[in-house]
Amino acid sequence: MMIKTLRQSRRPRVALLPPMAVLLACALGLAPEAQGSEALMPAVENKTPLQMPAQAAARPAYLARAQRRFDQGSQGSQVIGELQGGVFCTRKNEIVWNQNSAEVMLPANALFQRFRSELQQHGYPVPSAPAEPLFREQGAEAAGERARPPDFNLQVGVIIDQLQTNLCGKGSDGWTGEAYVRLEWQVFAPEQRKVIYRGTSEGVFRSRERSLQGNAPPIPLEAFGVAVRNLLADPRFALALQSPYDSVAAASGIADSAVARSAAPPGRPLSIDNQAAERGSSEIAKRMPELRSAVVTVLTERGSGTGFYIGSSGWLLTNQHVIGQAGVVRVRLPTGRELQAEVVRVDAARDIALLKTEAPGVRPMPLRMGEPGIGEDVYALGSPLGDAFNTTLTRGILSGVRKVRDLDFLQSDVAILPGSSGGPLLDKSGQVIGITVAGLGAKGLAGMNFFIPVGSALERLQLKLQNLESHKP
Repeated sequence: MMIKTLRQSRRPRVALLPPMAVLLACALGLAPEAQGSEALMPAVENKTPLQMPAQAAARPAYLARAQRRFDQGSQGSQVIGELQGGVFCTRKNEIVWNQNSAEVMLPANALFQRFRSELQQHGYPVPSAPAEPLFREQGAEAAGERARPPDFNLQVGVIIDQLQTNLCGKGSDGWTGEAYVRLEWQVFAPEQRKVIYRGTSEGVFRSRERSLQGNAPPIPLEAFGVAVRNLLADPRFALALQSPYDSVAAASGIADSAVARSAAPPGRPLSIDNQAAERGSSEIAKRMPELRSAVVTVLTERGSGTGFYIGSSGWLLTNQHVIGQAGVVRVRLPTGRELQAEVVRVDAARDIALLKTEAPGVRPMPLRMGEPGIGEDVYALGSPLGDAFNTTLTRGILSGVRKVRDLDFLQSDVAILPGSSGGPLLDKSGQVIGITVAGLGAKGLAGMNFFIPVGSALERLQLKLQNLESHKP
């Protein structure tokens, strides 16, 4: 941080700066004969972070890279505010944004730790430190490299696009002032070698009365923390972290892998014997017993989720994150009957899976291929918190159609809980319009829940419905 001091004729040049500020200024360089300029902080809303729901299928993420963008002015550096000193913070010196000042105000290690801390505080999973052996025997390193599982942790990158700050040194290591930061974010899925989220966030932090302690000014780092919390308020970011691990991409070079076979991309179109809905009453309450009979609880070693039949001969849909990497799972019908289900097709990026059981003897759920209208009444069926609450019905409205990771999602305030994933979202006539995939929420906010459009799921799995009669509600 370069600091340009005012010419003082009657007092020592740095007499009004506290000792720590003098050391900081000397370490980063002094430029005399310049008048400081106080930076004005933009207005930034402090948003409420979305709490990652308990048992959500979010992937661990960590801040892997941090870059800084320097806007070089006419004198080679950009003035971003002023450094003050003394009891009344009256001494004014320019703060310059460059490589040296960046390492003092926003050191990379502090950014990594703060990002991890904010994720943990709001329920987001973070990678655990790998266990390191006490000794490495001959040949152990090579064997360990071969046995090491693929890294499925999401990597987050940030670019510090703007920084403005006014700082006042208090005592030996106290600081007051304010700071503004603007950040550009990216989330990278290593197995796909693809950026699955791009976004920006801002943060402002002020501490005029209370002094913060630190050898270096902590106020810019606090503004960074505000910007991270504003990032966590973006539903697109939370959904990106719930992007399932793409085992197909990770196992693409392993021809004999059972996982690779079970999760192979769809090949030729597959015909599904979906039956047309009866032309009876359009009231969903009268059709509910039949609809509930086609909804199952999907049981795996990882836990449970929901699925529903779309074909008379045993075809059903659920989420990929519900079954994980399993090739075979169990499904339980509302009657208590259990069937074995084979995983036939998976699209990890769309988070959808096609399963096959023996013919269950129930009517498959009718599907609606057209896009629903905003404001329509919708109903979710699922097995929240396990099979004890199977076929639970909740009601809401369709709030919007959103695009995340270049994929369309239906958004609704209809209530869902862990275990509802993979269940159907119905319109008021009982036709399936979506598949439950993710739920978000925070204190003081209405539920923000997301669903895969059923037409998109069928397209990605290359499923062709026979005898499908689509009609509007």
